[in-house]
Amino acid sequence: MRTMHHQSEKGQAVIFLILGLTIFMGFLALAIDGGMVYADRRNAQNVADSAALAGAAAASLYLEDHQIYYNSWDCDSWGIYHAKVAGLDAAINRAAANNMAIDADNTDLNGVLVTCGQQFNGTYTERFIDITVDISQATTTTFAHLLMSDESLSNHVVAVTRIHPRMPMAFGNAIVALNPAGCSGNSNGIVIHGNATVYVDGGGAFSNGCLQGNGQPVMDVTNGTIAYIEDFNPGNADWEPAPIQATAPIPAEQYALPEPDCTGHWVSSLDGTLDPGLYCISGDLKINANKTVVGHGVTIYIPNGKVQINGNATLQLTAPVANPDPSPAIPGVLFYMPPSNSNTMKINGTSDSYLQGSIIAPGADIEILGTGAVNGYRTQVIGWNVRVGGTADTFVLFNANDQYSKPTTMELFR
Repeated sequence: MRTMHHQSEKGQAVIFLILGLTIFMGFLALAIDGGMVYADRRNAQNVADSAALAGAAAASLYLEDHQIYYNSWDCDSWGIYHAKVAGLDAAINRAAANNMAIDADNTDLNGVLVTCGQQFNGTYTERFIDITVDISQATTTTFAHLLMSDESLSNHVVAVTRIHPRMPMAFGNAIVALNPAGCSGNSNGIVIHGNATVYVDGGGAFSNGCLQGNGQPVMDVTNGTIAYIEDFNPGNADWEPAPIQATAPIPAEQYALPEPDCTGHWVSSLDGTLDPGLYCISGDLKINANKTVVGHGVTIYIPNGKVQINGNATLQLTAPVANPDPSPAIPGVLFYMPPSNSNTMKINGTSDSYLQGSIIAPGADIEILGTGAVNGYRTQVIGWNVRVGGTADTFVLFNANDQYSKPTTMELFR
C-alpha cells in the first residue's frame, strides 16, 4: 500500500527550520550582544562615577585649602571659579586615564559640567558645587544588526557628585535648643530671662521646640534671625528682630561630634593655667568662686558629670585651632558633653571672663548668666534646653572661624 503525498505539504520543514534559526539567532543576539551592551554600560558608569568623584575631591580640596566656607559662599567669586576649574580638570583627566574622552562644559554627549548653586532647604540655604559627568557610548553588535537596521546599540549614563562646603554646626546659629517639646513653664527650649539684654552678634537663635521670655529681658540679634519650630511665648520680653516660625528642625547630624580619645588625659578638676590640649573630666566639673582658670587651645570633655562654674570665678579659655592638628583635642570645641550626658551645665563668670569656642551639650540643660563683658562669650551654645540672661547683659559673639565646623563633604547622589 503506497503512502500518498500531497503537493501542498512539500517545503514545510524548511519553513520551520527558518523560523527556528531566526529564533535561535535572536536568543544568540540577546545573549552575546546584550551581554556586551551591559558590560559596556557598566564600564561607562564606572568611568562616569570615577570621574565625578575625582572632580569632587579636587574641588573639595581647593575649598579647604583656600578656606572657602559656607559663611563666605559666593558663586560669582574667583575662589569658587578656581574650585570649579580644579574639579573640571580632575574629572576630564580621570576619564582619560580610563580611556574615555570627555569634553568640558558639555553634557550633550560625552562631557562634564560643573555648576555652583544654592537653594533654600526649609531651615537654611544649602550651598554646593555639582559635578555632572555624562557619557554616551555605542556598542557594535555581532548578531543583532542582522535582525535590525542599526549596527550598534547605545548606552547613556550620568553621574553627579555634590560638594558641600565646610560649615559651622547647627547651620551657624549662635544659640540652639534641641528639645522639640512645646512651651511648658519656663524650662523647655530657649528661655531668655531676667531684666538685662542678651546681645547676639552673628548667627542667630534657633529652638527646635519652644522660644520664650521670662521677666523683662531684651533679646537683640544682629546678622541673624530668631526662630522656633513649635511654640513662641514672648512673655514681657522684647525681641529684635521678630521671631519667625521655621519649618524644619535642626537634625542630629548638624551637632554630631567625634568622641575624643581620653587615654592619658583624665583629670578630676581644673585650676590655674592649663597647657594646650584635651582635658577629660572624671566626674563633675566644679569651679568655685574666686578661682581663676586660664587655658588657650583646650578642649574640656565631660562624659558623665555636670558642670558648675560659680559666680566670681574667672575663666579665660579658648578652643584649639585646626592647624596644626590639636588631636585628641577637637578644633573649635571648648566644652563638650556627649548626647548621653543629661546633667546640667551652668556657667557664671566675672566681667574678666571670656570663652572662645563651641559649647556643645546636646543632651544637657545649659544656663549662661551674663557678666556684662562685651567679649565674654565668643562662642556657639548648643544644648537640649538653653537659658540665657540674668541681671547683667550677656554678649554672645559668633564668629564661624572660632567654632567647630563640619568639614567639606561630597556625595555621589546620581
